Amino acid sequence: MRYIFIIFGVLVVILGFVFMSTFTVSERDYVVLTQFGKPTRTVSTSGLYLKQPGFLETANRIDRRTHVFTTQPIQLLLGDKNPIVLTCYVCWRVRDPLLFFQSLLNAEIATQKLGDMVNSQLGSVLGEFTLGNIINTTPTEVKISTIEDRILKNTNVRTKEKYGIEVVQVGIRRIAYPTVVADAVYNRMRSEREKEAMKYRAEGREEAAKIEAKADREVSEILAGAYKKAQILKGEGDQQSLKIYSEAYSKDKEFFEFMKSMEVYKDILSQKSTLVLSTDSDLFRYLNNAQGQRR
Repeated sequence: MRYIFIIFGVLVVILGFVFMSTFTVSERDYVVLTQFGKPTRTVSTSGLYLKQPGFLETANRIDRRTHVFTTQPIQLLLGDKNPIVLTCYVCWRVRDPLLFFQSLLNAEIATQKLGDMVNSQLGSVLGEFTLGNIINTTPTEVKISTIEDRILKNTNVRTKEKYGIEVVQVGIRRIAYPTVVADAVYNRMRSEREKEAMKYRAEGREEAAKIEAKADREVSEILAGAYKKAQILKGEGDQQSLKIYSEAYSKDKEFFEFMKSMEVYKDILSQKSTLVLSTDSDLFRYLNNAQGQRR
């Protein structure tokens, strides 16, 4: 029984020694080994590794994944002296774990440093832009993406060399305006919209006038063409009528005169009119005798 306890104790000591002398590195971590606070080596490949036991060598883990945080709101002046309140989001990750560990130690300190740097860059970059570059009804006038790219570039220049950090993305998360600026923006947008509406109305009236003039011209052309065609048809009809009259008259002159007289009688006698005619009148000759012979 005594030997069993001795063996068990030896196993515990061996396991404790192994536990204190090994460490694992996952895909999401860097490990910086330090000896009494001084870095000795950096491990970036996942796996199982050996180290000096216990406090002789310490494994300090650094998250290698992309971190995201939001900066504190800050009020700044634009190039046209308009105040604006901005909040940004920042995406970053560790590229040099040893430099990061020596300069910042952990992610909380890194977040604070990066927030201050981004806000500082905002102050210097925004001075070159106006309110019309932040909010505008014309998309090409909005320069927010340009501002974000410049802040990202300027921030990365410092963070890579000084802290071993790569800033992946910087974006403007929220834009707020003081009341005076908000009213000015609203009035400017309203003025631009009214100007745009007046432009469209003027173009609409101009187009309507063109369409109306074109329609009137087409109507005049159609009416003129129809009138011309009607006159031609009327002339042809009159010509045909005269031809028929002439042929009928030449075939039986007496009958033609009789029929014409009957038509005249029909027109004048149907009006309850009183006629005073000479007995020598041609109109009276068919009423005076059936043969219509002149005296």
